Amino acid sequence: MRLSLTQESSKNFIEHAVRQVAQEKNIIDVGGGERFTKWLAPYEALFKGKTYRTLDSDPTTHPDILGSVSDIPLEDASADAILCSSVLEHIPDPLRAFSEIKRILRPGGILFFYVPSLYPYHARLGHYGDYWRFFNDTINELCRDFSSVEVRKRGGYFLALSFFVPFQHRMRPLLNFIAQSLDLLLKTKQRTTTAGFYVLARK
Repeated sequence: MRLSLTQESSKNFIEHAVRQVAQEKNIIDVGGGERFTKWLAPYEALFKGKTYRTLDSDPTTHPDILGSVSDIPLEDASADAILCSSVLEHIPDPLRAFSEIKRILRPGGILFFYVPSLYPYHARLGHYGDYWRFFNDTINELCRDFSSVEVRKRGGYFLALSFFVPFQHRMRPLLNFIAQSLDLLLKTKQRTTTAGFYVLARK
């Protein structure tokens, strides 16, 4: 496995990763629920002419494929690319879920996923719990069988702490500016603490 920790901005890295995924023909958004929601919406045009499907266990999100991430109802090596954003922390057995993701991804296929590290509890009552947090060692273990892996941290120490400020969602632009400035000034991204990890991996 060739693992590299890139220093480019999260926004640039996300766009780079999504463009890589969108070059493939058969794409599965694991845990995606409704199509092209939230952060993926600005990139919908990139997927024109491609087979893009969502998989989710919650029927209220109207997924293209109704099923569990821990037991994906698809054949081995049937996906060219997989998206999986903020899903694995909500699965009781994330190792089994990740094994299923690898199983359906073809050799040479691309996986782009995001997992939180130092981040507040965020379950959704009646839909999913919140079980796990991830660290550098976790990413290394999950991706050890992939041929190449690019990792981008979601900020450093101060951005991670900013999510624990009361009513942080109302002050997010200001908190982002302050936290990111401090992380840059004090070079905290060179340390292990982060709010999460963006990972682009090729099988």
